[in-house]
Amino acid sequence: MVLFTLVFFLIPSSLQTTAGIVVKQQGALYHHESDIVSHGNFEEYAYNTLESTNIASFFVNKQSECPLKCVSDPKCYSCNVAAYPDSKGLYLCDLLATDKYREKAKFIPDAFFHHFAIWSLCHQEPCKNNGDCIPDYQLNSYSCHCNLGHFGIHCENTGKTCSEIKIQSLNIQSGPCVIDPDGEGGYEPFTVHCDMTDKSGVGVTVVGHDSEDRILVNGTEPKGSYARDITYIGTGLRGIAQLTGLSVVSLNCEQFIKYECAGSRLLANGNSFGWWVSRDNVQMTYWGGTAPGDSNKCACGLTSSCADSSKGCNCDKNDLVLREDSGLLNEKSHLPVLQLRFGDTAGVNEHGYHTLGKFICYGIA
Repeated sequence: MVLFTLVFFLIPSSLQTTAGIVVKQQGALYHHESDIVSHGNFEEYAYNTLESTNIASFFVNKQSECPLKCVSDPKCYSCNVAAYPDSKGLYLCDLLATDKYREKAKFIPDAFFHHFAIWSLCHQEPCKNNGDCIPDYQLNSYSCHCNLGHFGIHCENTGKTCSEIKIQSLNIQSGPCVIDPDGEGGYEPFTVHCDMTDKSGVGVTVVGHDSEDRILVNGTEPKGSYARDITYIGTGLRGIAQLTGLSVVSLNCEQFIKYECAGSRLLANGNSFGWWVSRDNVQMTYWGGTAPGDSNKCACGLTSSCADSSKGCNCDKNDLVLREDSGLLNEKSHLPVLQLRFGDTAGVNEHGYHTLGKFICYGIA
């Protein structure tokens, strides 16, 4: 692409016979409030066009007159001019109220037009991580509008967690964000969902997986003979180490777990038929709603309210009534859940259903 600069000054004829000094402003674009003097510093992008609604159209004798028309209109920030004259030797000139930086998806090759854009430092692409560069032509400056997950003057920083992103951008909305828990030079950044309203708006990092649905367990009798590996989902997410990093830099992490059972025992007072596996590949002996010290217990076991008060879980009643043990796992050093294991479902009408929630973390450690 060939670029060259055009500079235009508009000086009304009434001033041309008046003695005085015209001082060129420092900005690439300047409109005098009384239209006494205006100037613009343009670059030509041959055989390109900006597809945007025009604010005015003209036919001009020379292509160079189109940027001159733009300078004379305070609403104009760029223009398209025909690459070839019409049958009368004139060139179509369209003035635009936007520019190729604000509408970069609409700046495209075009065999029949040239585009004139006001010179800007945005041409150097100073904004990192696909941030949008918004020029200030009067000050020869710019600002970077960062994508979700990035912050800094040039969008050069990637948040370690959604909580950190929320601190840097208080008005940010919920949505997909890129995070980098262990910082530059460590594991690859990955995409998560940032919930900016949950947990009093602290900025919650949410990681989904392939086993969130209610999934049937049946036909497996030996302890832990049913195995469900959990695969976590996110662009750039390669393994459990990245999620370990997330838990390390977060103040809190949690994951909901539920097992519905009909004649299928769970922890069975230490004779476990079902369990979950920690991120370190260790069999866990406590269930959702309890803590690591509450060995062989579900939430009902803490209050002696299980279906059989002598057992630690509702499922350990081991009858054919559909029962449930559920709650939050919140020991972050064990999370996220790596695998689910169940058994005791081979008998007549024996079965179960497991449900595992998304892995969420919030706060800054």
